[in-house]
Amino acid sequence: MKQSIGTLLHGDPVDEAEVKRIRDLVVYEGEDVKKKLVKFFCLLILASGISTYGLLGDSVAVIIGAMIIAPLMLPIMGLAFSISASDSLAIKTSLLVSLGGIATAIGVGFLLTLPMTSFFQPENIGQVIVRTSPRLLDLLAALVTGVAGAFAMSRRDVSDTLPGVAIAISLVPPLANVGILLASSNYSLALGSLLLFMTNYFAILVTGTALFGIMGFSKIAVKDKSQIAKKRGIAIATVMMVLISVPLAYTGYTIYIDNSITGTITEASSTWLSGSGYELVSVDAESKEDIVTVRIIGNGQLPSLKKLEAMIKDKIYGRKIKLEVVYSNNYVLNS
Repeated sequence: MKQSIGTLLHGDPVDEAEVKRIRDLVVYEGEDVKKKLVKFFCLLILASGISTYGLLGDSVAVIIGAMIIAPLMLPIMGLAFSISASDSLAIKTSLLVSLGGIATAIGVGFLLTLPMTSFFQPENIGQVIVRTSPRLLDLLAALVTGVAGAFAMSRRDVSDTLPGVAIAISLVPPLANVGILLASSNYSLALGSLLLFMTNYFAILVTGTALFGIMGFSKIAVKDKSQIAKKRGIAIATVMMVLISVPLAYTGYTIYIDNSITGTITEASSTWLSGSGYELVSVDAESKEDIVTVRIIGNGQLPSLKKLEAMIKDKIYGRKIKLEVVYSNNYVLNS
């Protein structure tokens, strides 16, 4: 007999027992809700603390360790499942838990960093700065991770892949980063880290919800409900998907534009500087006020700025360029 795509993905047809199993796994409700919440917040506080010190210490290994034990993926998957099941109460519960988790992770990063602000300059730490803006690849990775998370949680035979899913997506480190940057008064960078997290959050929700629906959880979850309840559930799910998709689409568009501008200016600047005594250091298209900052280093006569202007005309979406030149001389000393 022909199997549907959802059944092939899930491994077996989804029934009421399977819906209940996933609900018990990802939704914070029932008699043991207190125990589940204590476990969630204890692990989250520990993961946030590890992330904070890993970020400040510029240690990739420590940050990966924090990702493995961080439980924040669970309420996000719970929200995705609840949206697919059109369950307003479960949506509310999962949303509150995930929002509480977000606030906790930021708070831990802030409180642990506050006493040490005089010993660190976060803007000079590589692992901190790399988490201050979302890239197009981050968005694409988050979309795939949402599928991987829903797939791993819905199948008993691949649940051992969940630590890999946790490492693949960056959830707690950007939140700890927000706390670090707020404590050190780097508010614009903190906003960038929060944007990175929200990009990941919304991307996981969209693809996770879609996969739960494809597998058949939506159909079984609303099977015994009245027509009015079904319509209300569908309306709730539709509204939630729109609320999720709009900011995700806007973020995706913004990331695409920034990456496009960065690529255009990088190529043009390299050509413009070819044969001169200067070289390109960086291109920052994420500056405020629609200004792209181009940094170069070298010495000698600077190539004609009009040549650079002609090369990028009508290609950078009306933004202005601020050129920062660092003059550098090399000296050879004889011993």
